[in-house]
Amino acid sequence: MVELGCLILLVEIIEWIVPLTAYPRGAYAVPASLLLLLLMVCFVRDGVSATELGIRFDNLPRVFSRILPALSLFVLLTVAIGISAGTLDFGKRFYSMLITVPLWAFIQQYMLLAFAHRRVRLIIGTGTRAELATAALFAALHLPNPILTVVCAAGGFIWARVYDRDPNLLANALTHAIASAFLANSLQHTLLKNMVVGYNYFLR
Repeated sequence: MVELGCLILLVEIIEWIVPLTAYPRGAYAVPASLLLLLLMVCFVRDGVSATELGIRFDNLPRVFSRILPALSLFVLLTVAIGISAGTLDFGKRFYSMLITVPLWAFIQQYMLLAFAHRRVRLIIGTGTRAELATAALFAALHLPNPILTVVCAAGGFIWARVYDRDPNLLANALTHAIASAFLANSLQHTLLKNMVVGYNYFLR
C-alpha cells in the first residue's frame, strides 16, 4: 500500500504541482527521478523476472490478438467520429506518434500493470475487482481530461484483464500507442487538449 501510494503521489506531483513551479522542466526531474528509483528498487527487491512481469516475446502475437477485437472497435469508432466531424487527419503527426509513442506507452503500462496492478491484487485480491480498481486508478491519473479519463478507464480494464491471463507489456504498449495515435488524430484538438492531463489541461 505504501509503495502504491508513493507511485500515485509522485505521478500527481508531476501532473499538478510541477506545472505551478517557476521552472517546470527542472522541477520535473525530481519526482521523475524518485519515481524511477521507486520502480528500480521494487523490481530488484521483489525478485520477479522480466518474463513474469510481461517483458517477453513468446506470447506477444497471442496477447495482441486478444486485445485486437477491442482495439479494432475503438479505431472504427474514433475514425467514424473523425469523418463525421471533419476532424480526421492522418498526416505526419499520426505516423510520428506510431513511432514515438510506443516507448512512453510501455512506461505507462509497466507502471500500471507490472507495478500498480500487481500491488492492487495483493491488497484486494485477484479477479475482476482488482481489474476494475486498476482501471479506475488509470482513469483517475488522467483527470481532468474527460475524454482521456473515459477512454483510459475502458482501456485500463481491458489491459488489466488480459494481463492477468497472459502478461505481455509489449503487446499492451503497442495497442496503447495505436489507440493513442488514432484518438489524437481523429477527434478535434479542443476536445483532447493535446492529450494533456493534470494542471496543464487548464492551460491549453
